[in-house]
Amino acid sequence: MTQPALSPEAKSWRNEQRARLVALRLSYSEEARNAWTQRIMQRLEPVAMAAEGPISVYWPFRGEPDLRLLMRRLAAAGKEVALPAVVRPRWPLEFRPWKPRCEMELGVWNIPIPKTNARVTPVMLLAPVIGFDVNGYRLGYGGGFYDRTLAALAGPRQIIGIGYDCAEIPSIGPHGHDIPMDRIVTESGFRALARPVEEVADTASGACAMAEAPDAYMGYLTEAEIAGHLKALRTLAGVRDQALTASFDAMLQRLPMHLVAAAEPAQLPADIAIAAAIAALRPRLRNDELHEDLGEILAELESAEPPTRRSTTR
Repeated sequence: MTQPALSPEAKSWRNEQRARLVALRLSYSEEARNAWTQRIMQRLEPVAMAAEGPISVYWPFRGEPDLRLLMRRLAAAGKEVALPAVVRPRWPLEFRPWKPRCEMELGVWNIPIPKTNARVTPVMLLAPVIGFDVNGYRLGYGGGFYDRTLAALAGPRQIIGIGYDCAEIPSIGPHGHDIPMDRIVTESGFRALARPVEEVADTASGACAMAEAPDAYMGYLTEAEIAGHLKALRTLAGVRDQALTASFDAMLQRLPMHLVAAAEPAQLPADIAIAAAIAALRPRLRNDELHEDLGEILAELESAEPPTRRSTTR
């Protein structure tokens, strides 16, 4: 798909909006974003469960709503879950089937994608937004992948934008190739959308080249940083909870030993509880196994029942 030429002003306008909105959502605490995400999943789950075909989700980064728990629930219910993968710049996305603990590889921006040759065609796409407007237009990451994908997909499909209330702006200035979403869900629920406007705003930009995307879109921890956080969590557990200490040890064993040996324990806020430290760490992990294991520990810590933690050693 050939994109129209963009003026420097148009490119600058969208990039400024992206940088501002990413910084805005990151200005809220992990606790607040996690609470908002839970509310988003509560509204979204029955809609996704009703989908009659593959559902494309996404792997979260840089403060996006983390839907990995919903992905696992959908997979457990027998739904076919997929993750989008970039084939090449300025090209539609492809969708690879995903299951919990399937083999993954790093794709564009080091976002994990399933390592498989299988492909599916989703009937529902859950698309993260940086910004959105009342007409249903989505401000994305600048690659133009979703717009190209929607234009290329054959058959019925529904696209639902996923974001926080703070992502709403008066208008993204839709361009001729922009395709509005069918629905948008935030922590406030599904938003009422107006009919898409027919006029094309002069301030809009087409899809930016991927090289133009702001550096602020990253946010995952490196393996060395993960080792430091796990060491800090192990120290918090101390001798009071040997099962919890053993769980952190098992996770550390999955990381490269030279990184673990060299890693200094992360500096955690004074008097932070282990549960709060885990909740803040999980969204910053690429590794699905570590993410799930920490989720199980967090659930046990937040439960009133005596812990019966399973071993995390694989």
